[in-house]
Amino acid sequence: MKLSTYMENTYKYGIIATLIAMAIMLGIPLAVCLYFGSMPSFSLVSSVAGTLLALYVPTVIAEQLSMIPVAGTTCYLNSILGNVMNIKFPCYLSALDTAQATPGTEKADVIGMIAVTVSGMVTMIILAIGVLLLKPLGPVLENEAVITGTKYILPALYGSMGITAFMGTKAGSYTVKRKPLVAIIDLILVFGFIFFVMSLEKKEGYAMLVMLVVSVLVALGLYKAGIIKMEKTKKE
Repeated sequence: MKLSTYMENTYKYGIIATLIAMAIMLGIPLAVCLYFGSMPSFSLVSSVAGTLLALYVPTVIAEQLSMIPVAGTTCYLNSILGNVMNIKFPCYLSALDTAQATPGTEKADVIGMIAVTVSGMVTMIILAIGVLLLKPLGPVLENEAVITGTKYILPALYGSMGITAFMGTKAGSYTVKRKPLVAIIDLILVFGFIFFVMSLEKKEGYAMLVMLVVSVLVALGLYKAGIIKMEKTKKE
């Protein structure tokens, strides 16, 4: 199937933009190190980065495997702007829900790209304002109540995203009856592993990779057993 001009250009410019972003992110530190003659040794870099890579590489792989089939071409912009799971992906899902667009379609890609772009612009504006007001707002930001409240920002974000997993029944152009059962079983398995086997602290990336496979197997098993059923969504 031939792609539309929009999709072809999105793929082309997305790859170019990603390569430019990688060149800037890696090139500037490299240029500074070469200019000042302070290039760190490989052993030093590996000793410092080894633990971080072991933690974040599986997490990034799991995020990409779970996000790309849903977010489509917006993943190019997501990867460049960052804050994907905290800000960009929720904005994308909210935009699709508002527009009633199906993930994987060109309509979803266009709407999602607009949402992610606006989200990135808003983020940069807020950061700029925050930097300018950092000193005047110092007493407020250092207030004990504010510090306590900020600890619940991420749980609140993930909680709102989790609602779609526990209450949603849509899967592309299909409606899946009893779909939340998959999320409930996954949750029981994860909490059971944490309570009875071991903590998953600093192993979240590996856990996400494993649970991606487990979720597919659980959904397939429930589907084969006739517990969950798929029906073509009727267009209004």
